[in-house]
Amino acid sequence: MFRRIISTAALVACAGFYVFAAAERATFILTDGERKSGPVVFHGDQHENLINGYLNLGVDGGKDMTFPINQVAVIDFVGGAPPASELAQLGTRHMLVMRDGATQEGRFVNLTGGDTLFWENTAGQQQRYAIQAIARVYLNAQSARTVFNYTAPSAASAAAAPTGGTTVHVDAKQAWTDTGLTVREGDRVTFHASGEIQVAPGETVTPDGNGLGPSEATGTRPSRTRVNRPGYPAPAVAAGALLGRIDNGSPFGIGTQTQPLPMPASGRLMLGVNDSNLGDNSGAFTVVVSGAGRTDAPAAAGGTRRR
Repeated sequence: MFRRIISTAALVACAGFYVFAAAERATFILTDGERKSGPVVFHGDQHENLINGYLNLGVDGGKDMTFPINQVAVIDFVGGAPPASELAQLGTRHMLVMRDGATQEGRFVNLTGGDTLFWENTAGQQQRYAIQAIARVYLNAQSARTVFNYTAPSAASAAAAPTGGTTVHVDAKQAWTDTGLTVREGDRVTFHASGEIQVAPGETVTPDGNGLGPSEATGTRPSRTRVNRPGYPAPAVAAGALLGRIDNGSPFGIGTQTQPLPMPASGRLMLGVNDSNLGDNSGAFTVVVSGAGRTDAPAAAGGTRRR
């Protein structure tokens, strides 16, 4: 664990302002994975948060938690796990992510007044944003990838993904997503699933869930982590794994395996997540479905699909 430096004397010397009431809140995700949350306090005549290379969060009692900026991987204003598509954009620079999903590379400059972020874009122009419009600021890309358990897809897996089929985004907070596809019993349907979701605070999983690989996600052998989960859609399948079902039939595991799966019944193909509590979930899996028919009816709310 990194050493934290709290210099009361330094704070007193620049303490023109020390405000909690109007300040936005943030979580500093440190390079060792630890998370610290509090108000975005500010000090001095410039109302700054970053002072002499140290970022600050307020705590009860009027003292700051103070962190060297090189020990902060992410400044997070919204919580939850970022989507894999966001992490895939990380490069060698800092990256700013807006709450509408827009991103840009550049350099973090400072937080001021408890509600404003100053940013320098790649053209060297300084910009200012309301913190309420920002989701995250990445300060250390490699540490962020490690903290969020992100591994870039290999060239082999990218080559294996099909170019056709129907792409479905499976929202982790939604019980079932309508693919817009109908199948017949015995049809052999292929799934290529990717991405990561958060199924509990601090717990991020792939389409294989928290098991040991594709066989646990599909339920072809017992998981050695948590087996027989009462209340889960598929109790014998790894928690958080990608599931399928036909209409309102029994769910079956899918995971990341790419072998064609025989459909157990005829009807509408639905996709979901093996979790008994969807309220604290975030993120989505991306699934390319091949070998199934298509209907003209729209997907259910929350499900996104494209041909």
